Amino acid sequence: MTIIDIHVHPVAKHMVKDQRNLRAMERECGKRLGSTPIEMLLASMDAGGISKACLLGPSPCDGINLTNDMVHAIVQSHPQRLFGFVGVDPTARDNSATKTEIERAVSAWGFKGVGEFGGIDYLVPEWEIVFETCIALQIPVLVHVGVPLPSMLLKYGNPSFLDELANRYPDLKIIAAHVGMPWILETIAVAVRHDNVYVDISALPAFRKELIPFILSVCLERGLEDRVLFGSDFPVVDPGQYAKSLSAMQVPAPARWLLKLPSISPQFKKKVLAENAMKLLKLEL
Repeated sequence: MTIIDIHVHPVAKHMVKDQRNLRAMERECGKRLGSTPIEMLLASMDAGGISKACLLGPSPCDGINLTNDMVHAIVQSHPQRLFGFVGVDPTARDNSATKTEIERAVSAWGFKGVGEFGGIDYLVPEWEIVFETCIALQIPVLVHVGVPLPSMLLKYGNPSFLDELANRYPDLKIIAAHVGMPWILETIAVAVRHDNVYVDISALPAFRKELIPFILSVCLERGLEDRVLFGSDFPVVDPGQYAKSLSAMQVPAPARWLLKLPSISPQFKKKVLAENAMKLLKLEL
């Protein structure tokens, strides 16, 4: 089975300069936050049968020393296994520079989207150039929804921001990270309201892995079959372990009967694990 992980951070321990963020990440991932993240990532991908993984670019105010050039260099070193999203901060440069950076990453490097960004007010005018460029290039933007790193403000992780963004830009493809945990039902409601909103299921094992089958079943029930994407949130979550467990997940029959939830079919799992991402990102294996 083909598996694509659309949510990976190429972050080593020495790159995390904000100590609040480092402590939070170490609580979740322990030994996975090491000094050789890509070697660890590739080994985990091999163990879990993951074909490709998306490396996310730098995000404003996350206290991590990552650049787009660093992401590009890593992707170039393993082009058959990795691809990238470009990170931007339009508040730190003029509009033309932001647009040029996105266009360079897509046209010259083959990057497939923009993100992840979060913990900021992306409804201010400076961010318009990012969304307009994504629409013009027909690429998605990945937005953090849910509890962010400690250096970021919680209020900007609420799905109400996502709802307004999707309403302002109906032609913009938006990936809502982490299904907005802990605002999972609210984020699903936003995706139901706006057919340009996708959800990724990254980081859920670090929250409550027992809930994942129920979340998938609710997404299926609410008509999101083609807009759910697999992601791990490496290094917080081990991609290989997550992919293996997801392949076997199912809502227990008594709970499914009691809650009147649909079963998670093999066909739906194939869509979540690869097919939806391949279609959205125009990927070829």
